[in-house]
Amino acid sequence: MEKTSPLISIVIPSRANSLDLLDELFWCFEKQTIKDFEVVVVCDRDFEKKEWEEFLNYFSGLFFPCRFLSHFNSSFVPHSKWGASYVRNFWIDNAKWEYIQLLDDDNQIDEDYLEKVLKYHKEYLKIYKTEVFITPTLLWRDTNTIQNQWFEWYNYWQARPMIHFLSEGKECWEIKMFSGNWIFWKADIMKKIRYDEEIAWIAEDLDFVYSIREEGYPILVFRDLVVHHQERDKTLLEQAWIWNKKSAQQKIRNIFLWTKKHADICEKLIVLLWSSWWICWWLSIKACLYWWDKKIEIVEGLWSWYFQWWKSFLGK
Repeated sequence: MEKTSPLISIVIPSRANSLDLLDELFWCFEKQTIKDFEVVVVCDRDFEKKEWEEFLNYFSGLFFPCRFLSHFNSSFVPHSKWGASYVRNFWIDNAKWEYIQLLDDDNQIDEDYLEKVLKYHKEYLKIYKTEVFITPTLLWRDTNTIQNQWFEWYNYWQARPMIHFLSEGKECWEIKMFSGNWIFWKADIMKKIRYDEEIAWIAEDLDFVYSIREEGYPILVFRDLVVHHQERDKTLLEQAWIWNKKSAQQKIRNIFLWTKKHADICEKLIVLLWSSWWICWWLSIKACLYWWDKKIEIVEGLWSWYFQWWKSFLGK
């Protein structure tokens, strides 16, 4: 059969805990209207040898090329201190083909998804006369509820990005930030712009995409390019990314790291004199209200990094 489409590496980080989720996603790949792709799954956890063999055997009958990488068959280090950014850099480095499509293991896509993303890339490459970066509309599970289309700007007063949606009649829009889990681009360019391994848990995705925009590449979101996010229900503290001491420390750390990397002098003063202090108090109150048995360690995690940053800022 003659090849009529470019080659795509679909790269997926996974804890490989829920085989049902991977099954559903792989079934989406089976039904794709184009077949010129490979799948690379990086399994971010420790396996026992027998467990790893059983895992590989479970997926041995796939009808598309698929590589599973772990500490057993690659240089991958599970539970790296650099977190999701290390995982994503690792599988981008191991993607072999012309384009890279990033997905998560709790996603589902329509059967024409890869065909559409290739079509849009070709069309807008001609319009912009430079490489473009394609992102989808993210839907909540199997509904038409839009979970995310893009983040318009970073609000330094509130120390968080502000989510926006396409207005009625808009089918495509050039954006500033999107979660870096669902992007499509040329592999050779993506490999030059790394995930920042100092940043973790959601912020690393936004930082990655924002850094690409700072390099001058257009980022486009499309209404009819859809990913269904089969995200599990989360507690209020999980939604705030402060479910334990470590995550609470990283939450505050991310605010300072983002500010240091992207803010101007006025925005840095806002974070320093107002929002970092305010958000520590607000998250501390939230922890005490919604997670009684872990409130002490979460509050300690929030304020320990807050004061650590101040100490480093003052040069002590």
